[in-house]
Amino acid sequence: MTMTGISAAEDANTTPFNERALELEETGPNTYMSVDLWQPSGNRGVFGGQVIGQALSAAGKTINGPFRCNSVHCYFLAAGTNTQMITYKVRRVRQGTSYCSRLVVAKQGDRVIFMAMASFQRPEPSVLSHQYTMPRVPPPESLVSREAYMRNQKERLNNGPVDEAKIAEYGSLPVESRAVPMPKDKRGLPINAIWLRAKGDMSELGHVHHQCMLAYASDFALLSTTLKPFEMDAPDARYKLSMLVSLDHTVWFHEPFRADEWLLYVMESPRSASGRGLAVGRIYSRDGVLVASTAQEGVARGTDSEPDQKTLEFRNSVAKL
Repeated sequence: MTMTGISAAEDANTTPFNERALELEETGPNTYMSVDLWQPSGNRGVFGGQVIGQALSAAGKTINGPFRCNSVHCYFLAAGTNTQMITYKVRRVRQGTSYCSRLVVAKQGDRVIFMAMASFQRPEPSVLSHQYTMPRVPPPESLVSREAYMRNQKERLNNGPVDEAKIAEYGSLPVESRAVPMPKDKRGLPINAIWLRAKGDMSELGHVHHQCMLAYASDFALLSTTLKPFEMDAPDARYKLSMLVSLDHTVWFHEPFRADEWLLYVMESPRSASGRGLAVGRIYSRDGVLVASTAQEGVARGTDSEPDQKTLEFRNSVAKL
C-alpha cells in the first residue's frame, strides 16, 4: 500500500490552514467558548483531542511573555455533545519566573465534562539531554492516506461494506495521517505508528497554535493501540469490543516543532487490565528529534468467545518496527 511516484516536493503542505477546529470566542474574563465541535459518527461524545486542543488554547490565551507549554494533564469526566458549545474557564493558579500553571474547567451548561492542568515554561538551555532513537520506518510520501488505508483495510478483511460517509468525514478533518504498516512478525503486538501533520500552512502562527494542533492530533490512534493484541477486525475475531472511551490524557512537549510538517507518532500499550487500557506514545520530528510524549488511559471493555482468563504477554519490541 504505497503511493508510488510521490516526492516530498509534490507532497508539500501549502494550502491555507483552517483554524476553526481550535477557534475560541472570548465570552468574559478568562472565559472562552468553542465555535466548532466534531462528534465522530458512532461515538458517544465529541472528539477528545479537539477538547484538549481547545482547552490548551484557552490556557495559552492567559499567558504573557515567552512561556511555552511543557505539559498538559487532562481528565475526561463526562461525554460532551456537539449540540451545545463548550465553555472553558481558566484559573491562573500560579505565575512564576520559570514556570506558570493554569487550570481549565470545561462545561456544557452546568455540567463539568473535562478538566486540564497546563504548565508553561520559560525556554532555557540545558546540558542534560537524552532521548530514545526514532524507529526506522517508511517515509510518509511512500504511504497511503488515512482514507485510502481505511478503504483498503475493509477490502482486505472483507468484513463488511466500505463506509464511504465515514471515510469522507475523516477526510474533512484538519489533520491528515498515514499508517505505518507493521511487519508480519509485529502484527498482534500492542504497538502502532502513524505519520501525521496538520493540513495547511501554519508558518505564520505562533508556537502555541502548533502545540494545540499537536494536542488535538495526539488523540488519534493512541487508545486503540490497547486493542491491537486482540485483533478485533477479523470477521471471526475471538474478542469483540463493547466500550472504548478516554479517562485521561497527557502530553509533554520537549522541543519546538512544526505541526504542519510530518511527525512520526509511535505508540505502545504496556498494559490492559481491570476494564482499562493504558497507551503511551512518542512523537518525533522528521529529523529524528523527540518533540513530545503522550500517555492515555481509557475504559476498555470487551467480550471473549473463549474465556480462559489468561493475560497475553509480550516482550517490549516497540524499538524496532
